[in-house]
Amino acid sequence: MDLEVRHLRALTTIASLGSITKAAAALGIAQPALSAQLSRIDRALGGPSFVRDHRGVRPTPLGALVLDRARTLLPAMDALLQDARRLARGDATTLRLASTDSTLAAAFVHRLSEGADAPPTLRCTWDAARAVAELATGTYDAVLAGTCGDALPPAAPGVRWQLVGTDAVHVVVRADHPCGDETDLVDLADERWVVAVGEGCFVECFLRACARAGFAPPTPSECDRAAGLDLVLTGGAVALAHPYGTLPGGLRGVRLRGAPLSWSTWLAAHIDSPPDLSARIVAAARDARLDQLVGAGAGASRTALDAGHQDRPAV
Repeated sequence: MDLEVRHLRALTTIASLGSITKAAAALGIAQPALSAQLSRIDRALGGPSFVRDHRGVRPTPLGALVLDRARTLLPAMDALLQDARRLARGDATTLRLASTDSTLAAAFVHRLSEGADAPPTLRCTWDAARAVAELATGTYDAVLAGTCGDALPPAAPGVRWQLVGTDAVHVVVRADHPCGDETDLVDLADERWVVAVGEGCFVECFLRACARAGFAPPTPSECDRAAGLDLVLTGGAVALAHPYGTLPGGLRGVRLRGAPLSWSTWLAAHIDSPPDLSARIVAAARDARLDQLVGAGAGASRTALDAGHQDRPAV
C-alpha cells in the first residue's frame, strides 16, 4: 500500500488528539475502521507509528519523523488544491503570506491589498525555518521575517531572501517616565525589561549590549506584544521594541544613543516567482517599512529614510 494524503491527515489527527477514538470522531469514521487503517499505514511504513499507554497514544520515533514531514506536506497540498479550485472557478489569485518576528506584517498586507483584486492571506508564526520550508514547497508566496542585527534568516532550497531594511531598536516606556526622548542604555540599568517571544538571539544580543554599557540587567521577561505593553503601562517594565507604528496612549518610544541594538526585516520569495510579482512584493515590504517609520515619528522624512536605505546582497 502506498501512503496517501488521507493517511497523513489521519496520523496528524491522532497525534494532535492523543486518542484513536477521538481522532475517529473528528475524522467522521468508526473507531475500528481507523484502527484498521492505522495498521495498514504501519505496514507501509515498516513499523509502528504510535505506542499506547495509560495516557493514550504517542508517536514513536518513526511516527515523529512521518509527522514532521506531514506538517510540511499537508499545508502545501491544501494550498495546491485551493489554488487549483480558485483557478478553475476563475477567481482572482490570492497572495499567501507568512510572517515571523515582524511587526510590519499588517502594514505589508495593507500595501499589497492596494489595487489588488483580492487581499492577501496572512499567517503569523514563530517558526521561521518551518515557514521558509513551506514557502519552498509552495505553501506561501512570500515570507516576511525579522532577525536580530546582522543575523541572516534561515535558508531553504529554491528560496531567495531580500533585505527590506535595518533599524535601530527603541525602548517603550510610560509617558511619565523621567528619561528624555533619547537616552543611554546604562541610564535604564535599574529597570525591569520585557522583550517579545521568539526573537531568536535577541535576548543574548541585548545582554551583550548591556555588558558593553557596564551593567548586568535582570533576566528579561518574554511575552507577546499586548502583554508586554501592558507591563510597561502598569509600570512593571520597559520594553525593547521595533521603531514601527503607533503606541497605545500612556506610552512613548525612546531612542537609544549609539543604536546598540538593531533589527533587520527580510523578505523571502521563491526563485521561480514571476519577476513582476517578486518586484511588487519587495516594493510593498519596503513601502510598508517606510510608512511605519514615518508614522512613528522616526525623526526623518520618508525621502530621507528611503535614501538612507542600504541594500545587502540577496541570499
